[in-house]
This record gives sequence, C-alpha cells and structure tokens, in this order.
Amino acid sequence: MSEGLLDHCNDISYILSQASLVESYIFKPGNASRFQDLANVKYIDIVKSALISSTYYKELCVRGFKGIRRLYDTLVELINHSRKFGFEYQLFGTYLLIAPFAYEAAKSDNVFELRKKVAKLIRSFGVLEAKWFLDALKEVNLKYLGRLSSMDYREIENVDFFTLMEFSSKYDIVALNMANDYSITFDAYNVIKEGLCGFERDVQRAFLYILSNYPDTLIYKKYGAYAALEVSKVVRVVSSNDCPSSNELEWLNGYLIENNFNPGSTADLIASSLAIYYLDEWYSKKDNPHSGISV
Repeated sequence: MSEGLLDHCNDISYILSQASLVESYIFKPGNASRFQDLANVKYIDIVKSALISSTYYKELCVRGFKGIRRLYDTLVELINHSRKFGFEYQLFGTYLLIAPFAYEAAKSDNVFELRKKVAKLIRSFGVLEAKWFLDALKEVNLKYLGRLSSMDYREIENVDFFTLMEFSSKYDIVALNMANDYSITFDAYNVIKEGLCGFERDVQRAFLYILSNYPDTLIYKKYGAYAALEVSKVVRVVSSNDCPSSNELEWLNGYLIENNFNPGSTADLIASSLAIYYLDEWYSKKDNPHSGISV
C-alpha cells in the first residue's frame, strides 16, 4: 500500500473523528457538550466514541481504495469495542452517516464529487449491509424505536439497504438524509460555510436551521409527533434572527432540558455537515505538503 494512501487515510480518519469532537464541543441547546451532560449521554462518552471511531474510519478508507465492499460490519465491532473499554458507543447515527465518506473520500477530488459517489454507493448496498445495520440496532437495543405494523427492525429479512433507508425515512431524519443524497447535510454545511456569525455561532445556527425545518426524530420516537413538532415551532422563534444570541440559546437549552428533549438526530446531522466542512478544507489543501487542517 502506498505511503500517500496511508497519509490520506490517516487524514480522513482524523477529519471525520474531529467532526464529532467539534460537534459535541460546541454548545447546542438540548445536546450533551463540554458544558453539560444529559441523563443518558455523558460528554466524555461522546469523546471516547469519536476517538474509537477513528480506527474504523481509517479501515473503511483503505477498503474503499482496495474495492472491498463492506461498511457496516464495523458498526457491531464499534459497539463491542466500546463496551470492552467500559462505555456505550454514543455515535450510532453519526457513524451511519459518515462511514460512507470514509470509504469514498480518498477517491474523490472535492465534496461534491464525494456526495455523488456516496449516493451511488448507498444505492448499491444489498441485503448484507442492511443485515449488519440491523444487527447493530439489535445490539444497542433501542427500545424506544417501538414496533411498526408494516416493518419491525427486529424481524426484517432480505431487504436491501437503500430500500430500508427509504422506508425508514418516513420516521427517521438520518435515513431521510441518506435517502435524499445528504441534502440536509449539505444545507447545514452551506450555513456553516457562509460564515455569517463566526464559526461556533454558525454551527449553532446550522443546528437551529435543521431543528426548525425538520422535527427531531429522536424526540419523535421517545415522546411522539406532537412534542417533536412543538420543539420545531419553538426553535423557529429563536432562529428568526440571523445570528442567535447567547441568551436565546440558553433559554432554548433550558426549555429542552426541562422537558428531557434531546435533539440527538439533529446532532448527528451537524456532525456530518462538519465532516463535509473539514473535508472541503482538506481537498483545497491536500496538494500542499506544508498545509494543515484547521480546527
């Protein structure tokens, strides 16, 4: 394997793990961050999950270059590897979104080519990728997912991955994003790249943009459609200004925390938009051996 490929795969694994670290580091209302733990999510466990993901992102990058068409077998490995070190893996939705970036990034020249390749890759996945994804869901045992009369993830067999994402898109914003060629990811990336309010505030602004336009499906699954829609309605009031103020963000955080509303699916999408943001930087600098990746 060439030294150049290894360098690229090291860069990519760093960038994608960095996206999760920065996503969790920046204060976002209702999410775990360096400023607050949640009842079921500790900031330190997100950091540990991002660190342990790095090895698997590198592995997927190498697989992509070699044409080894396996991705989501790594999800169960990640969950079990995390438990070996005494914590529960906290980035299930983020990894689901970002793993295809790891696979295709070294073979792409910019984020728009990457988007096209990832969309094609996801559509090519068959029954086995769906099985690995479903095995991982069973492993984490997300009881709040409940059962659907038309499709229960515990009993699904012989369905290809993209069909599964299309069906799930009715109930899950991460699946909706993947089934629609990462449209939400790139919308949020454009908000961040616009640079209207300063980097951290732009990430918060992108978070509010998603949450105001797409009811968070983690809230929906735990508390129902009315709660998820009500949260989006409240967020639209806060996000009516171009750059939300600290007071507005703190008020929204208090509302979400008081009601136990954690917009976790929105956080996954922000991590994916940050991955694109940092990959965009990398593509523009990777031909310069003296360049670095900004944080």
